[in-house]
Amino acid sequence: MLKYIFYIGIILMSSCKKESIKIISDLYNKKIIFSEYLKYDSQYNVFKVIVYTNETGCIDCKLQLSTWKNFIEKMPVNIKDSVKFYFIFATNDSAKIDYLFKSNDFHHEFYIDDKKYFNKLNDLAKDERFHTFLLDRDNRVKAIGNPVRNPKIKELYLKVITGDTLLKKQAAQTTIEYETTVYDLGEFTPNESREAVFALKNTGTQPLLVADVVMSCGCATPRYDKKPVNPGETLKITVEMKIKEEEYFEKTISVYCNTQNSPVLFNVKGRIVHEK
Repeated sequence: MLKYIFYIGIILMSSCKKESIKIISDLYNKKIIFSEYLKYDSQYNVFKVIVYTNETGCIDCKLQLSTWKNFIEKMPVNIKDSVKFYFIFATNDSAKIDYLFKSNDFHHEFYIDDKKYFNKLNDLAKDERFHTFLLDRDNRVKAIGNPVRNPKIKELYLKVITGDTLLKKQAAQTTIEYETTVYDLGEFTPNESREAVFALKNTGTQPLLVADVVMSCGCATPRYDKKPVNPGETLKITVEMKIKEEEYFEKTISVYCNTQNSPVLFNVKGRIVHEK
């Protein structure tokens, strides 16, 4: 079954930790529940960005409204109207939040969740890195992480949004088949490189167009033919892995193409063993 994108976890950490992978796995495609107080109109917004902030520590420091303002203002005009931002605060000090927004000249709605209903309804992780995420029209999680703190996450958000709002409008859709979504490279040393190959067969009636292939880390390099793939033909995507420090690894490859459930998600895994 084809899946939407959800691959930001590895970007969030300098090393791959099991507890973080578990959180990511639990959130993958999860449908977020909104409280009655938080009104939204999904008819007009393809995507929603949720920013949930608790009352511990310096809210102003954690939120970085001026950076959010810059991020939103510089979004491409042709996709800006497809996204709505929800800033939710687990605090009862609405006056403080109101002052914070006004002092930063930040003209977006915010919601006070003094009873922490949003957290309870969705069983959010304790780690605040997982309190910012991108939802689709059905309120399902498509990407995680704070785009104003990490340029890679920012790039990811824009790729997910543009992949859905632009590619699907500009190209007729087709269908694809593939044998596997996971490629196991086995064991190899830090001085070696290994390649994983994913074959996508165009089973539809329209040419297959790949807009982009996005990796979850800089240790993977994709290669593929960027020409349209005619019906009945197969596109091979080769992913070269060069990893020096991690032991067990699992990386995500997201293929943006003109299919109903784009982007298509693949995984490459393996284990790095150090020479004696």
